[in-house]
Amino acid sequence: MSLGTLTLEEDKSARAGLMSQFSLQCSSCEESSPLPTSSGVTQRGKSYDINCRVVYHAIESGCGYEGLATFCGIMNMPCLSKPAYYKQVDNILEALEDEAKEDMRKAGERLGQQILEENPEKDLDDTLDAVVSFDGTWAKQGFTSLTGVVFVISVDTGEVLDYHVLSKACQKCALKKAKGVNEEEFEEWLLEHECDINFAGSSPAMECEGAVVLWERSVERHNLRYRWMVSDGDSKAFNSVENVYGEIKVKKLDCVGHVQKRMDKHLLNLKARTKGKLADGKPIGGIGRLSDTRIKKFQKDYGLAIRQNTIRKSNPARREVEVAVYAMKKNIIAILHHNVESNDLTKQHRFCPPGESSWCKWKLDEATGTSTYSSGN
Repeated sequence: MSLGTLTLEEDKSARAGLMSQFSLQCSSCEESSPLPTSSGVTQRGKSYDINCRVVYHAIESGCGYEGLATFCGIMNMPCLSKPAYYKQVDNILEALEDEAKEDMRKAGERLGQQILEENPEKDLDDTLDAVVSFDGTWAKQGFTSLTGVVFVISVDTGEVLDYHVLSKACQKCALKKAKGVNEEEFEEWLLEHECDINFAGSSPAMECEGAVVLWERSVERHNLRYRWMVSDGDSKAFNSVENVYGEIKVKKLDCVGHVQKRMDKHLLNLKARTKGKLADGKPIGGIGRLSDTRIKKFQKDYGLAIRQNTIRKSNPARREVEVAVYAMKKNIIAILHHNVESNDLTKQHRFCPPGESSWCKWKLDEATGTSTYSSGN
């Protein structure tokens, strides 16, 4: 009995994107076995794992179809056609959206459970009030971006609760028009196509429009009201959702980081506007004065004074709020007095927090009425 030889050949007619089909044929028995270079990801159709993965890489790296085609050309490899590429994009985005929706649904449940634990008088069927952070971003800088996205994040859990993409352009519509179809054919195709365009207006206005969408569906999706909105200094998005719940008003909370930046900005502006010498015959800046280093320290201490007196619970009592605000104000005033040198140390440090862990090194002996101060802060 003689052994036949094995021949490996590619079946070019079965090629699909980066997937190639080889056949291993025996010269003795004339039987052949197919050897695909990638497994299929569906039971039907010609969707292969290698094509799905390479398209996912093109999306993640931002190179897109043109970058993928260039790479395949340099490597002398077959590449997907443009329609096949965007078909894979649709499949990937659909899977990612389904996964994201499930994650956000579970995030809403966890937040609702946490609010119920902090407020035992509430019931599981009640619509709960939540504190969320809101922001938006665009595909590119400036005010010419065709795509933007807005999102809300729970302040209590740090998890994303919802997002919305706004677009002024549709790649599929553009590709269809590029094929030279007439208006009648395009309108007929448009009836079956889900166009990505869902916004008409200026790019900066996307943030306001997206906020309205997210706030209006918060109860439907999570049985939550986004009652408190933490955002940056821009109030336009807040104005668009303030009355979205009717009589229950949405309240705006400023981000501590942005509040710190505003203090830094105002002090720098004050320093720039103040020319010449002050009443004591010295300039506003310089060593021991309002230097850039001291302004940064003011900014840091100001943020700490706010954060250290923040109430963590969702619905604090009025008395708790009053105590926290009083302590916050006292710590902020202490920063100013502590840094303004005075011959009367008692007056200069009277608002500084006491104790060994205090950042202020001044101490008053109440029995003798004498004070001591060790430098270093």
